[in-house]
Amino acid sequence: MAKRKAFDIRNSVRLRTLFVGISIAALLVVFVVRLTDIQVVRAAELNQQSDERRTQTTTLYGARGDIVDANGETMATSVARWDVTISPQYTRDVELEDGTVISVGQVLRRLAEVTGQDPNAMATAIQNELDRNPESDYLVLSSGLTVDQFERVRLMRSDWNLPYMILQSRPERTYPLGSVGGNILGFEGSDGDPLAGMELIQDACLAPQDGSRLFEQAADGTEIPGTVRVNELPEDGGTLELTLDSGLQYSMQQVLAQYTEDFNARGATAIVLRADGTVAAVAETPSVDPNHPIGVDPEYRGSRSFTEAYEPGSTFKTIAMAAMIDQGLATPTDQFVVPFEYRRGDVSLHDSFRHPEMRWTSTGILVHSSNVGMVMMADDLDRQVLYDYLDLFGFGQVTNVDFLGEQAVPLNDPNSLDLQTRANQIFGQGIAVTPIQMASSYLPFANDGMRPAIRLVESCTTADGEVIVPEMPEPVQVIEPETADSLLEMMERVATGGSRDTAVIEGYNVALKTGTAEVARADGSGYDPDQWVISATGVLSSDNPEYVIHVMIDRPNPEMRTTGASPLFHDIVNLLIRHYSIPPSSEEPSDLPVEW
Repeated sequence: MAKRKAFDIRNSVRLRTLFVGISIAALLVVFVVRLTDIQVVRAAELNQQSDERRTQTTTLYGARGDIVDANGETMATSVARWDVTISPQYTRDVELEDGTVISVGQVLRRLAEVTGQDPNAMATAIQNELDRNPESDYLVLSSGLTVDQFERVRLMRSDWNLPYMILQSRPERTYPLGSVGGNILGFEGSDGDPLAGMELIQDACLAPQDGSRLFEQAADGTEIPGTVRVNELPEDGGTLELTLDSGLQYSMQQVLAQYTEDFNARGATAIVLRADGTVAAVAETPSVDPNHPIGVDPEYRGSRSFTEAYEPGSTFKTIAMAAMIDQGLATPTDQFVVPFEYRRGDVSLHDSFRHPEMRWTSTGILVHSSNVGMVMMADDLDRQVLYDYLDLFGFGQVTNVDFLGEQAVPLNDPNSLDLQTRANQIFGQGIAVTPIQMASSYLPFANDGMRPAIRLVESCTTADGEVIVPEMPEPVQVIEPETADSLLEMMERVATGGSRDTAVIEGYNVALKTGTAEVARADGSGYDPDQWVISATGVLSSDNPEYVIHVMIDRPNPEMRTTGASPLFHDIVNLLIRHYSIPPSSEEPSDLPVEW
């Protein structure tokens, strides 16, 4: 019995030993399989996951290219700014070597002293980010730090050894001349995307290519030394050179601001084109400061010279007169007896001022801006021929600039116009143009009948130095050189022989035509008797054409309407003479007869 019992005990021990051995062997098999899986089968996958957890990527920003004027003056540029970013999951109190504890609250209060932010708002932002993602590694706490602010925050980060805080450099757009040319330059949104003007139109030239920087991050969120590598280098944008003269632009904007105030007007515009079609200045009020575009209403943030159409009124008479003279239907000295009113069939119109029958020449009709005289002269002008001339002068089409939102009010089919509308168009009513179109239409008078394309961009110079000059269409022969000369002489008489002697500048021959146009009601129910646009368009100097000038005052106080735009035209021409030191005319002004 005792032997049997001893056998059973030995047998039980062997079974337990066997069971333990099998268990250990099984565990070893599981361990080996798991180790093989980790080190062999899934090694690449797990290493990649580990790298992804450790590797961080930051953007290396390229600088957006500068915009400069014709003289190299910087109108838009990018300056260094810094963002304060943190790793929310590692944002905690820090103990310094001397035992001092720097709390997160202290850091936020010090940062707020530099940036002007609310420290409580920053603390809330951190907590909200952690609620969203407890393992969050990235939060922009403050953006757009200046050089001075950057230095103060950098010292704080260094002195307090804040591993969770990073200062990240980025460029920010700035416009050193403020509102000078702002309506043309455009601006960027808060995200850095171009939203208007040349910033948007020429984004292909100006836009940089950003790069990237990779580094490995330790468990506490700090950058591991020696792990930084640049994945892709950034490339700066190109430099855009405009044809604008910022000095002239500034002076013109000052003059316009004064006229807008004096005339209690909605706004004003002044355009100066060089005879070759390049734009020297496009000034507008209200003007926008691209550094702070929300400072003006949205309707004034673009360039109304390109985007807002109006009925030109009598400045358009020069175009119709050119068509008639070019067709051989009139000469500057043709004689007419012009009544105050004109009635023929369905056509009824009158002049803007009462007068008896007047013995005016063609030049006199232009000088006195007679609607009746113009319509009488146009009796033999074929409507299709006039349409073709309007097309050649550039109406009904956008300019070569193709400005954002540029209007090109189509010309009506001449065969669709009733007789009254056709008659009205001869003196600039019932047809819509933009200020830039009106200015461009006078270029043939300064170029022996040729109309060059409008040009606002001189070149784009890429970051590697390549200069790209935009292709330009060939100039269009609109009228004969002799016709252009005749119109210049006739417009000289407008400046000296009519009631617009406020445009005269002693010693300089100036050719111009003034205009006063009613504003159509928005509902299409005719014209508002209290709303007007007054304008003047002309050439300096008429004996040696160098510049075309167009000015417009939009909806002035009705009491100021009779003053006209001649004083503004005079002041802009005077600016040009002083700015470019233009010598006086060498020839006597035109003495074409006005009456007979």
